[in-house]
Amino acid sequence: MKSIKLSTILFLLLSFEVSSSEDTISQWTYQYFKRIHNYMEMDRFEDAGRELESLANKYYKNERSYERALINQLYGQFYLIQGDFSSAIPWLEKAIKHGSLNLPGEIQTRSNLAAAYFQAAEYPGVIEVLLKAKELGMKKGIDLSASNFVMLGMAYYQLNEITDAYKYISKGNDVSNELNEDWLQYEFGLAVKLKKYNEAIDVGQYLIFVNPEKSSYWKQLSGVYYGGQNEDESLAGLELAFENGALTKEIDFLNLTKYFLYKDLPTKAIKVITNGIDSDKIKINKKNLDLLADSYFLSKDRTKGIETLIKSLQLEPDAKTSYRIGRFAFEEEDWDMAIEYFLKAQIEKWNDVPGRIDLLTGIAYFEKDQFDNALKHMNFAIEYDESKGAAEGWIQYINQTLGI
Repeated sequence: MKSIKLSTILFLLLSFEVSSSEDTISQWTYQYFKRIHNYMEMDRFEDAGRELESLANKYYKNERSYERALINQLYGQFYLIQGDFSSAIPWLEKAIKHGSLNLPGEIQTRSNLAAAYFQAAEYPGVIEVLLKAKELGMKKGIDLSASNFVMLGMAYYQLNEITDAYKYISKGNDVSNELNEDWLQYEFGLAVKLKKYNEAIDVGQYLIFVNPEKSSYWKQLSGVYYGGQNEDESLAGLELAFENGALTKEIDFLNLTKYFLYKDLPTKAIKVITNGIDSDKIKINKKNLDLLADSYFLSKDRTKGIETLIKSLQLEPDAKTSYRIGRFAFEEEDWDMAIEYFLKAQIEKWNDVPGRIDLLTGIAYFEKDQFDNALKHMNFAIEYDESKGAAEGWIQYINQTLGI
């Protein structure tokens, strides 16, 4: 996990838009910035560099001025977009030094500076600038983006601060609008390292939904059921007893089921647990149905896995299970089921990430062309720091779709 793809870091960068407008700087300055930005978009870096050098050397020499901060910011972006992180750092540092930028501009610049620090292996710098960006943003109800949470977590990991690494990468996955395979892999690995096996199982199931063809995910997930312990010697004999009809205790059926899952044999696990249920050796309760559902997921039978989770939920209301069903249905683009179980989880007080259910419910309604319901839930989501930024973007997009 120490090796981080360059493409991953580049994805973490925010869009390179000129964070100024004609309302805050002169028309002449705005047009100058716009021309440089256009050169950068066209990869005409020689032209952009010439214009930047002229602007930086001739105008707005006062480092405390807003215009100078914008020049420094744009110079930093000029180097960032070319992958020259070491040259970008001093310009971005100067851009935020005196607090002259407006809040969105400062947060964007801090995000870009953090990415440059990361590439330069200056991990304490990454942490410092992102935590400050979080502090500044929360004064206006603006939290870090999902990608910035993940970058913050990866910086902590590089410093071997595993608990904080898990905290922020997990947060990034929670607030992300889509499942990101790389980020989920990071969270899974850290959960196992911290012996958070229940959390690792949940993340491992999301990995399977993202990429069910990757066999290593099935093996990794099955391996966490016993927390990495080797149960071969004590449990291997149960298989022979089962085949000979000699198992009589529920605990033996359940242990053999878990053993098969640990050995990456989910089909055998299903056979054992269903036999135990059919023969009344295994009680039909929520815990046992959840184990059966996990077995189905590992065997790549998503339909039966979800059906079994629904049966589990019917026995005992559980916000976490309702949310899992809704999230899996969302990923399968079964919008009706996603809405049904997201709303059920909300009634059952699921609130691990405030505003998250309303955000995803709003997206599901949007996909069904039910724009009024979509806007209603987005307006609920906008009230929470964790979902405010994404909800604002969706509201704007929905209004554009409606021609408002």
